[in-house]
Amino acid sequence: METRLLKKQMTAAYQYSYVRLTLNYYTLFETISEETVVSERITAYCRRLNHLLKNHFSGNDVEEGLLDLRKDITHEVEVLTSYTDCFQIYEYVINRLERKFKTLPETGLDDENFTRRLMEFLADAEEAAVMNERIKQIISQLPVRLTKQKFFCLIMEGLSVYIGSPKENLKDMLYTLRTESMAKLPAGMDEGHKDFYETLEQFRHTDYHSMTKEGYEEASDRLILASEGLMDESGLYLMLQEIINDFCVLTFARPEAVIDGKEEAFYCSLVTEIIEKFDKEDYSPENEEFFDKLTRLEGRQEAYYERYLKTELPEESDALKADPDFIKAVNIDRLLSGSSFAELKKRSDETETVITGEETVVDRSCLEEAAGIYFKELEEVFSGASKPVVRAIMAKVLSDIPVYFNSIDEIQAYIRGSLESCLDEAEKETCKELLEELMDYENKLV
Repeated sequence: METRLLKKQMTAAYQYSYVRLTLNYYTLFETISEETVVSERITAYCRRLNHLLKNHFSGNDVEEGLLDLRKDITHEVEVLTSYTDCFQIYEYVINRLERKFKTLPETGLDDENFTRRLMEFLADAEEAAVMNERIKQIISQLPVRLTKQKFFCLIMEGLSVYIGSPKENLKDMLYTLRTESMAKLPAGMDEGHKDFYETLEQFRHTDYHSMTKEGYEEASDRLILASEGLMDESGLYLMLQEIINDFCVLTFARPEAVIDGKEEAFYCSLVTEIIEKFDKEDYSPENEEFFDKLTRLEGRQEAYYERYLKTELPEESDALKADPDFIKAVNIDRLLSGSSFAELKKRSDETETVITGEETVVDRSCLEEAAGIYFKELEEVFSGASKPVVRAIMAKVLSDIPVYFNSIDEIQAYIRGSLESCLDEAEKETCKELLEELMDYENKLV
């Protein structure tokens, strides 16, 4: 990679990330100081980050430890995302029990007229992508009364769009389906998340057919608490990851970055001051002098980012793939992309095995084999779940796969069939209410 371009990119990235790390690190410190309870796990990660920052400012190489920390935070977020997916399944079940215990207004539309209303909502979509998204949203709320065989057939129809596509695309889709249908959960979900794990176990063993009003209210309260807890923890992990990403940029870009010594010393003094307060667990407000320094950072983040955006990476080629400077530049681009958990390219001299396009493309037999493995996993999940939970999983999966309808008539027949096959009027009315809310919300966005 051309030296002048590399230095220009590394300098802009270094300055931008240094300013952003300083601001975000103080925000993390402030957030933790305001939290009534911070989990021991998050506190331990903060200590690891502080230790790495101190070592970095002492001139030590911290890259390996930093990447390990990034990997661990990514795993934590995968666990929290899995909890969110699981609780969404049970939220679907609990929502559809509401009218058994509460008297609520009805939509006032029979199945035929409500189907017509939904079709009008779909017809209002001006773009195919918008219509497909609306179809998925509708499917996610409709009652589900399908045999397993019919359900598996619909999944195959949806996944058949991947025939002729790279195998990686199908693999990504199946990964999504596995995690959102509870067919594959990350290891160690109970480690450090005792409350979430116990709540999940309670939902797994609840008898939804015989649920009382008291049981319903208790389950609803547990869901709210779990959702709030997940949101709070996920927010802290995201803040940590963004700081870690900027820290990675500092370590990657430092050798080529050209920065004024006084400017760097200024940023370093701010970060060091926060580290010291973190170490002492001194969460008292900062002094005026510190805030005066922070205000001097105003506008720098935006200016440096604009400068970074003007330095475009050269187009990837076989020669550049083996260039460690190019790989470093690509990784910095990923770290600053806004996707906090983006996977980084490995910096290695090993040549990648070349695989022919024919071997990497999905064909019918490859699809059937991959889907068959997933269906066996689903069978196992279904065997230990009650009907309401199985239906919730089916609704979630069907709303995730690519749209499998070939015409407007097919969509209409599916909607009407879903409503008419549901003999539980309380559940059906709740589904209609949720779909009404969806349509009202979407119409307000137009």
